[in-house]
Amino acid sequence: MKLHFILPALFLTLPLTTYAQDTKSQAQMQTTANPPICLIEGTPSAEHYKSIKRIKAAKGTYGGFEEVKPKLANVARKYGADVVINYHQSQRFGFWPWRIVRPVLTGTAVKWNTPVDCAALGGKEIR
Repeated sequence: MKLHFILPALFLTLPLTTYAQDTKSQAQMQTTANPPICLIEGTPSAEHYKSIKRIKAAKGTYGGFEEVKPKLANVARKYGADVVINYHQSQRFGFWPWRIVRPVLTGTAVKWNTPVDCAALGGKEIR
């Protein structure tokens, strides 16, 4: 009977001790796992980057653009991009077109050849 109680208790406490030994802070883990993505509205010179794919992120219902930017960043990271060029944001009609619009962000995911300085490029960083 004791064995039936001790083994489940051991398996339940083992992950907690492993979690307690992790010394990285949450902010450090987030920056290494999710590097910032630079959004540029225009098209820079083609010699600085390699184009990967046109991407789009949208919200299913009415809302603001700030809620969709993390989705766009995740899509760009999925394809290995660090910059989104030709960035454009707009409100478009959804499935039910009468008076219901949704935010849509589009752009081209690219991989920059050198380390990216978003401020020097005139872009905006998102996470």
